[in-house]
Parts: sequence; structure tokens; C-alpha cells
Amino acid sequence: GGVMGIQINWNCDLDRKLTYCVPKYSFRRLDNREIDHNVSPGYNFRFAKYYKDSNGVESRTLMKVYGIRFDILVFGTAGKFDIIPTMINIGSGAALFGVATVLCDMIVFHFFKKRHYYREKKYKYVEDYDELVGSECGSNP
Repeated sequence: GGVMGIQINWNCDLDRKLTYCVPKYSFRRLDNREIDHNVSPGYNFRFAKYYKDSNGVESRTLMKVYGIRFDILVFGTAGKFDIIPTMINIGSGAALFGVATVLCDMIVFHFFKKRHYYREKKYKYVEDYDELVGSECGSNP
């Protein structure tokens, strides 16, 4: 008996023609080839079948079975471009940049020693806003 491995490697770009999407097969022996270092070479096992005869005497038949086991190993990836997940990822990235700006401002304005200097540079304060608006309204004929 023996153990054979059938490896299927299937990498596929679904944006291209399906004729390019062909799996690659490889075969290899998985059991130990060295008989000297192996307790039972190949693929074999024993099992017993128990039964009672007409006199009520229990008996068994021990069977040693040899065979070939095939292990099929499949590896692969496939992908296709889609505009909707791409736009969602771009939008999420842009939103992250917006959140990062707000987070950095909070850290600078609350934890740094020169927070008053940064606040003056970040925001422009308009003094006497009511007077400024009133003078503009009064100057128009």
C-alpha cells in the first residue's frame, strides 16, 4: 500500500478570460519510502470482524488490509475587480484622515505645553463681530 498526495494549485484572476484560469497539478508520495525506518510501510491497517457461531462460541476474523490512499490538497486564490468595494475603501480612508485630524487637534490642544500658541494659529478670532456686521449694514445706501 501507499499514500499519494495530489496537490492542486489554482490561482485565478477572474478579470481575464477563463482559458487562463487553469489549475496546476502535482503528485507526490506522502508515506515513508525507507522500509528500514518504517514500522509498517505503505498504507495498511488491521481490523477484526466478530461473530458468534450456531453453538454460541465467539470468534473473530482478523484482516490485514493494504491499499492506496489518495489525499487531495487544494490551494488557490481568485479575485475580481469591483468598483463598489473600491469606492467604499477610498471613502473609508478619506474619513479616517478626517478623524485623524480631529484626534491630533484634541491631543495638541489638551496635552501640549504650547497649546495656546497652536490654538491662536489654528483659529482666527473676530472681535466685535456685532459692530462689524452693524457697520457693514449701515454703510450700504
